[in-house]
Amino acid sequence: MLQILQNYNLFFFFLFFFLFFYFFNDLNNIEIDENIFVHYGKQEDSSKENKGDIANIGFIIGKKSVLVIDTGGTTEIAEKLISKIHSKTDLPISHVVITHGHPDHFLGSSAFSKFNPIFIGHENLKRSLSMNFNFYKALQARNIEQESILEIKPVLPSLSIKKNTSYEVNLGNRKINITAWESGHTDNDLSVLDLKTKTLWTENIFVERTPSIRASILGWKKNLEETIKMDLNKIIPGHGPVLDKNQAIEPMMNYFNRLLNETRAHHKSGGDIESAQKQIGSGNEENWLLFEEYHKSNVTKVYSELEWE
Repeated sequence: MLQILQNYNLFFFFLFFFLFFYFFNDLNNIEIDENIFVHYGKQEDSSKENKGDIANIGFIIGKKSVLVIDTGGTTEIAEKLISKIHSKTDLPISHVVITHGHPDHFLGSSAFSKFNPIFIGHENLKRSLSMNFNFYKALQARNIEQESILEIKPVLPSLSIKKNTSYEVNLGNRKINITAWESGHTDNDLSVLDLKTKTLWTENIFVERTPSIRASILGWKKNLEETIKMDLNKIIPGHGPVLDKNQAIEPMMNYFNRLLNETRAHHKSGGDIESAQKQIGSGNEENWLLFEEYHKSNVTKVYSELEWE
């Protein structure tokens, strides 16, 4: 009887261990449309707890090959994404798109080099990575307390797309349109449009999380206005859940318009930057996550951009 109980307990121990390993170590990807898989990053800044897993990343499968959109904030995240791809298909990984030069989206790129894919980026991405790579990997290593990140080598794009132009990839009965945008979130933003399902994957859009203006609010607003004109069924944002076009874009437009209108009025009244940081858009009407972390820097950026308008 004792032996049976011991075996029974041992069985449940290993079952618990397996379930824990699967659910807490596996990179779960959700198929949001036909052969489009998304892993949702946490709506947080990188930390030891989330291990840098804060960006939406994933892949699209065609009849001949696979295209990856962003590689995550560590090589460990990238390797889990690779394992997930191999669990879904035996087709080769032919393309890796880096949507922009922020570490939560590109630091896992070296894990894909062994497949010899075409790495695709905006024409400004190579310059951005060359200038900022060491800073970003040091920042990530400190934020998630993982020194091995300091050993990561940069992967530069082998194919660069010029601003305001698009490049088409055919994965086999699956055409993907990749577009390089004007400066907005950054100066090297790319979007990925699956023509088959009219699904747009874009870092130009944040859902629920405060949009962080790193290049130009005027350029970003213009890019959103162009996106509204597109024939789309759904949008996969760089951060946050998948939504339809208007649901995804409307909160950002409201926030940007409020920042622009209040900043212009502030300049007209002769207000300084310190008072602008305290007063402009302080109500968080959209209930953005990470508002305290990013709103003040957004106001600073907008104040400077509009100062000599």
